[in-house]
Amino acid sequence: VTADRVDEIERETRHDIMALTKAMAEAAGDSGWCIHLGATSNDIVDSAVALQIRDSILLQQITIKKLLATMCDLAERERDTVMLGRTHGQAAVPITFGLKIAVWVDEFRRHLDRLDELTPRVTTGKFLGAVGTGAAQGENAFELQNLIMNNLGLQTPIATTQVVGRDRYIEWVAWMANVSTSIEKALQEVRNLQRSEIAEVGEYFDAEKQVGSSTMAHKKNPITAENACGL
Repeated sequence: VTADRVDEIERETRHDIMALTKAMAEAAGDSGWCIHLGATSNDIVDSAVALQIRDSILLQQITIKKLLATMCDLAERERDTVMLGRTHGQAAVPITFGLKIAVWVDEFRRHLDRLDELTPRVTTGKFLGAVGTGAAQGENAFELQNLIMNNLGLQTPIATTQVVGRDRYIEWVAWMANVSTSIEKALQEVRNLQRSEIAEVGEYFDAEKQVGSSTMAHKKNPITAENACGL
């Protein structure tokens, strides 16, 4: 089955899964009649989305673990580096830079815990037909669904309709928004502490190559933090 053939059929059917089904049936020859038997489009689409999310979550776990390792090293290295603690943006009492980083470490550990907790709920597929009854698959519909989901490495829903419950996806999206907030909070702190009048923290600046301004040669901007916050 080629993508070109699927696209060609979809231009006629105006339906993505039906186009894929027809293309697969053509390639299957005499066995083509059983392609998509008993299934509905979202049995295919939602299970595929769950696989994509599962792979994305794996990358997110790897990335956060790398970030945690870096921050742990920094917190340990700077555990005795005294700096001014601030509340409401005003001078308070001394803290250490290591403590500031340790707070971020603890926060991202919680994010990782939340991701582990939500993963089984989000990586859920389905194969129970048009309205979730499994009527088209016969009396062994639920056993068939379990076999398919186990083979794919996905969770099986207790009950479903035509689609997998969208609250599952929302939980993951909300988690990403939460992580984004923590990332921006840390980066904003870097930007604030790199202000000329504070100058307690600074991004690496390659003085021989890097430029902070086309007009003001003295500037050393926190460009990496700025760009990341802009996302």
